[in-house]
Amino acid sequence: DQFFADGMHDELLATIAKISSINVISRTSVMEYRDTIKKIPQIAQELGVTNILEGGVQRSGNQVRINVQLIDAASDKHLWAEVYDRELTAENLFAVQSEIIKKIAIALQAELSTDEQLRIDARPTENLQAYELYLRGRYFWQRRGDENIRHAIALFEQATELDPQFAQAWSSLAATHFTLPLYSDTTGSEHYPLAIFAAQKALAQDDSLAEAYAVLGGLTDMDGKWTEAEALYVRAIANEPMN
Repeated sequence: DQFFADGMHDELLATIAKISSINVISRTSVMEYRDTIKKIPQIAQELGVTNILEGGVQRSGNQVRINVQLIDAASDKHLWAEVYDRELTAENLFAVQSEIIKKIAIALQAELSTDEQLRIDARPTENLQAYELYLRGRYFWQRRGDENIRHAIALFEQATELDPQFAQAWSSLAATHFTLPLYSDTTGSEHYPLAIFAAQKALAQDDSLAEAYAVLGGLTDMDGKWTEAEALYVRAIANEPMN
């Protein structure tokens, strides 16, 4: 279930990054520490951060345990820690994610705007099967390569079939169609129109998805429409500043 743990990590990271008063290090920078034996103060110094969020996910059947710890890097002491044991449902999973983020905000004395509160409480889908397909798709897409990306496309397509309003799945489908020509012999003419369609479907459901704007920006850039591309890139950065 590594895909499930990675997916939880990514979702928490992306949502926390959208809190304006909290600066978050990118996924690429932090993933190298997944299996590290380095001490918290050393990791914090290398990343240039004051706090570290660490945790783990264990799943057995329809039960899930999520443990989370927020640590002050200077003292190496806990600011907050919690263990969640829940039945694995979409409602429970997103409720735990929301609670974790709010507890982090409280521990760091970060004030949440009304818009940020709404984002934290938002549920991307009510369909747990669609969400698991989405997490699996992200797992394979992040590993790149022809076979992995094609597999990710199939998983995202299944997720959008189960929940046609699942904006994040549409956005990820757009990203996979955009990247596949870079890792295979397939042509952009085959996949770029599909990427545009999926990105537009994503933004029709949720106009805050940075990934969808970035895909459209990249494709617009390829067409030589640099002013339009720049505007799309700016929207992407504004919605996900850590990337």
